[in-house]
Amino acid sequence: MRRSIPATLAPFGLAFLLASTVACARTSGRSSRAPDADVTDGTVARAFAEGAAESQAPEDPTAVLAEAEAALAADEAARAVALFGRVLLSTDLPPQQAAPAWIGLAQAHEKLRDCLAAMRAYETYLERFPDGEHVMVAQARRGACEAELERWEESATTFHAIAERPEQLPSVQVEALAREGYALFMLDRLDEADARLARADAIYERAVSEQTERFSSYYFIGMARFYRAAIIHRRFREVEIRLPEKVMEAAFKAKLELLTQAQDAYNHTIEAKHVFWVSASGYQLGHLFSELYDALMYAPVPEWLDARQREIYFEELKKQLQPVVTKAIWVFEKNLETARRLGYENEFIERTEAKLGHLQAVMLSEEASLGRPHQRLAHEDYEHEQAEGPPVAGDGTASDRKLFVPRPTAL
Repeated sequence: MRRSIPATLAPFGLAFLLASTVACARTSGRSSRAPDADVTDGTVARAFAEGAAESQAPEDPTAVLAEAEAALAADEAARAVALFGRVLLSTDLPPQQAAPAWIGLAQAHEKLRDCLAAMRAYETYLERFPDGEHVMVAQARRGACEAELERWEESATTFHAIAERPEQLPSVQVEALAREGYALFMLDRLDEADARLARADAIYERAVSEQTERFSSYYFIGMARFYRAAIIHRRFREVEIRLPEKVMEAAFKAKLELLTQAQDAYNHTIEAKHVFWVSASGYQLGHLFSELYDALMYAPVPEWLDARQREIYFEELKKQLQPVVTKAIWVFEKNLETARRLGYENEFIERTEAKLGHLQAVMLSEEASLGRPHQRLAHEDYEHEQAEGPPVAGDGTASDRKLFVPRPTAL
């Protein structure tokens, strides 16, 4: 399924990542260390060559390079690492063969899910061949590895540089901007993220309008639109409904306006027609209505209400919020219907099925006695809380910023 790097690489665009990037094992960004600046190329090559069957430099590096590329093409990643290491240890290796050897070594490490080693190989290539024909590819794949290691600042910087390179294809710019926007999103720099994601969408729309490029995949335009919607969703969650009544009224209004904006943004993502982002947006859209229900049902209740008044309050509130629940259920059902019609499965479809079952169980249960709200619909956001009544005004949730969004490089 993955493509190998031939001995002589033809230039290709950043969108190659969609076909060839392999997700690396996720580790904390805080635990990852960049390679020391004073490590020599020879030392790095020897580190990469650990486990090689033969420690001596090959007499014919060209033949071993061909063998390494064949191993990579056959998905024999560990063997490819050893062979590329042997090639790079050779003192007879021509410079024009060293460049694809470093890139092949990095790709082999990616297949082994060793992002840190892959980053070192890409960085070595960039240091030794700063004007090489594969510089942009090496930068892009390094940026993807940085994201896998949750080194968001570095990933954002890498993709920003790619996006700003002159005379790029629209598809290359869209991918770089989408990945940069995601990294900024993870850094909580939401305004900056939204600006970069909006630019990606604008570049795509202009390319379609002017017919300057026919996109081979809509993955990254779907990604850019999804995270714009996720930013609005985050802001929706951050609106706190609290007493006194004037403050509560303003919060209700703000929350409803953000819900409308988020709904439009998720629908805009669906229009990109990429099945992964369609299912992700459908799930998030249904979840959005569940969160609205919880926000209103668990809004602070005036302390002066007596038991009978509380009973009336909650029963009337349940009636008024029934359309919200109905809407959430309809969205989840529509998401499942679309997935079944198109014949695809992913994590968001599994979550949609679980969420739909939960909503239906809550609404049909008799657990909510008179004078109390139903249990929360967005229950996974409150798994550490007891849903015995509305929170005291000013209390927050343990995971109020949680969004069910995918990682950017598991493509």
